[in-house]
Amino acid sequence: MEHAYAAEQQAANAGLMDRFVETTGATYGDCNPTQVMGYYDGNTVTALWNYAQHFAMSDNSFGTTFGPSTVGALNLIAGQTHGATPANLPDEVANGSVIGDPNPLYDDCSPAGKPVVAMRGIMSATCSMPHTLPGGWFQGGFRPTTRVKGKAACGARSSNIAGRKIPDYSPHHEPFQYASTANPHHLPPTTTAMIGRSDQANHQYDLRDFWVAADAGKLPAVSFIKARMYQDGHAGYSNPLDEQTFLVRTLNQLQRLPQWKHMAVIIAYDDSDGWYDHVLAPIVNQSSDPKYDGLTRPGACGRAAPRRLS
Repeated sequence: MEHAYAAEQQAANAGLMDRFVETTGATYGDCNPTQVMGYYDGNTVTALWNYAQHFAMSDNSFGTTFGPSTVGALNLIAGQTHGATPANLPDEVANGSVIGDPNPLYDDCSPAGKPVVAMRGIMSATCSMPHTLPGGWFQGGFRPTTRVKGKAACGARSSNIAGRKIPDYSPHHEPFQYASTANPHHLPPTTTAMIGRSDQANHQYDLRDFWVAADAGKLPAVSFIKARMYQDGHAGYSNPLDEQTFLVRTLNQLQRLPQWKHMAVIIAYDDSDGWYDHVLAPIVNQSSDPKYDGLTRPGACGRAAPRRLS
């Protein structure tokens, strides 16, 4: 689904708009071609609709990147995706910038045979924040199911609302695993009191560790929370109904904590598209690599004047 717009543009250029569904669906792995026609609104995701009526919604707030999950995850913590090693990897890294979904080099659970990268020099103040304040990244499925000679394996799976078994953990959704901030062997915190602080876990945890800390009254100051894959709302293996279940349960549980009145919760998405309607962000910097420029036509990314937003 990340490449839906590029596929639409390619279809339009070829005069094939009557085959939009087939063309778009075929661009993303094993997705069902009809998936692009999926539709969700306030009638189906009522909880999200109700949240939008009562809390701030930044519908004209744009990220500095668009594209797949790894790009968004890295940009979340570092404000950029540059600094990758290797500096060029077909369809994954171009001129040192991550453009695809390569897996993190420093993660035992990165699948064998798939491209991996390391990130150098991306440690900004934002990226360092969970390491200078009590906090960390808490992701569903991070806790290993087995260890073989000290190497972690992340084999947990859960069923989504459609009954499909989905792996819990996605390594390329965990941005801190690409750099020195990683916990390569998925080691647990040494004690509950050390959750959010520096020890062998290096601030990288399973989602369950967040609730262990919360129940003990030791909620970290800064926490990134990532659902198990089947509840992360990613088209192809999750959907807004699974995602809504995760968000409602998480927010309900947070509201029961004594810290709730001092808490801010931000819900963010790491892709530029997916199940919901989006407005194309203004292009500030054009693409520097015509080979991977698919937004308008090769070599022309962002040359048209950006649309003015109200």
